Amino acid sequence: MAGQAVTAPPAAELSRNRTLVVGTAFVSAAVIMLFVGLFSVYISIRQNNELKIESLLGGNLWFPEGAVQIAPGTMMMFTTWISVMTISWAVQAFRNDDRRNAYAALTLTMLMGAAVINQMAFAIGDFGLPVDRSTPATLLFTLYGSYIILLGAAIAFVFLMFMRALAGQFNSKNADGIEAAAIFWYATVILYHPIWYLITITK
Repeated sequence: MAGQAVTAPPAAELSRNRTLVVGTAFVSAAVIMLFVGLFSVYISIRQNNELKIESLLGGNLWFPEGAVQIAPGTMMMFTTWISVMTISWAVQAFRNDDRRNAYAALTLTMLMGAAVINQMAFAIGDFGLPVDRSTPATLLFTLYGSYIILLGAAIAFVFLMFMRALAGQFNSKNADGIEAAAIFWYATVILYHPIWYLITITK
């Protein structure tokens, strides 16, 4: 009708900046490559030792009998699996604006991470191997120590996102920080499996 103002349609919602998620993915990939390098060094030195033994050119027993137990390492792996479920629960809870469950899930995730660090510290003490006793002992402490540092960083990341969530920065339309923390946590959990196989299983 003449004289009536034409109302323009609402502007499209601006797309979110996912810099944190993308950046975390790149950092996670870099961390994985770092650990792949550590695994390669470990495997290479161990294979050289095995070849020396087979060729009767020397070589030594990799770890003393009974130094590495299966139970602690396997328990740590199960604990990391539980933490994957809790961090995924946190992401889904934020997408549903279920803050109570989200806070509970983040808290449980950090507790699972702390439990793994505690279990790993117990395992290191149970080894009874001085770090400078042999090359295998040095490599073992390097892998375990590096993983403890990585897991500590993952816990700190989740804690930071937890504090931001308490401040009301995340909701169903913007949960990038929680998703980024989950990506880093997944990478951390994935990296434990080669450590478990190389040290706990193959010994």
